[in-house]
Amino acid sequence: MFRRLLLNAILFCLVVLAACQPAPEARLESSSTAAPLTATATLAKTRTEVPSPTLVPTSKSTPLPPTAPSKPAPILCSPLEGYRLDQMPALVSNPFHPPPPGSDDPHQGVDLADRLESSQIAVAGRLVQAVLDGSVAAVIQDRFPYGNALLVETPLDGLPEAWPAALSLAEPAPTPRPNLALTCPDVVQKNWQAGQSLYLLYAHLQQAPAFQPNDPVACGQGIGNIGDSGNTLNPHLHLEIRLGPVGVRFSSLAHYDNQATLAEMDNYCTWRVRGIFRLVDPLQLLGLPEK
Repeated sequence: MFRRLLLNAILFCLVVLAACQPAPEARLESSSTAAPLTATATLAKTRTEVPSPTLVPTSKSTPLPPTAPSKPAPILCSPLEGYRLDQMPALVSNPFHPPPPGSDDPHQGVDLADRLESSQIAVAGRLVQAVLDGSVAAVIQDRFPYGNALLVETPLDGLPEAWPAALSLAEPAPTPRPNLALTCPDVVQKNWQAGQSLYLLYAHLQQAPAFQPNDPVACGQGIGNIGDSGNTLNPHLHLEIRLGPVGVRFSSLAHYDNQATLAEMDNYCTWRVRGIFRLVDPLQLLGLPEK
């Protein structure tokens, strides 16, 4: 009995002593290599972290240089690659010689030949370029007398205002006289459109032009090469220019050949002698200022 009271007293003392001891420091669980956090760090961890505002650099941007305006496309271009417009008179091998109205006498255009140095021998192959923007009015494939040729229409209202006066296009057309030596089919009345256009014919090309009627053509665009197709003795470009109704399209032009069809001869006569299309001196056009 006494022994039991003694044990209870000892246990009571141990409980009292344990309650009086200070509690051990709380430690945060961490990895074996991490150092214990200090009280300051622990307090910082308990606060809500507010992100600092992002600063935008205030460096001055360098302004871009002003963009140069695009250069407008040329209005008038050389018909031969590698030559300037002012060099055309020196390349003439057969000058413009307009016949009397209604006559089909030569020469209704101007021949331009690319020659060897110190020689009068014409050279084939030089690239032929469109003189004006326009659209294809006819493609002629190896037909007499033009050979391989391309006819391009350029409406007059799209050209500089000073050009018609400079080309004498405002003057009344001369009355054509019938040419009894030229066989022309009966004239079929055509419904020509209002307005006027310039028509440029590039003839005697090496190959048939790779175009179709109404295809667009740009100033300076290659349309073929100097050749000797058709009625020619030497390679050259025959450039022929006329003023006529807007929107005319020819399937082909041919004459002085037993193989020429009535439609081809009718178109040839309309183009050459009926007074519907008026001749323009090609060198006069090539000498005009662009503006």
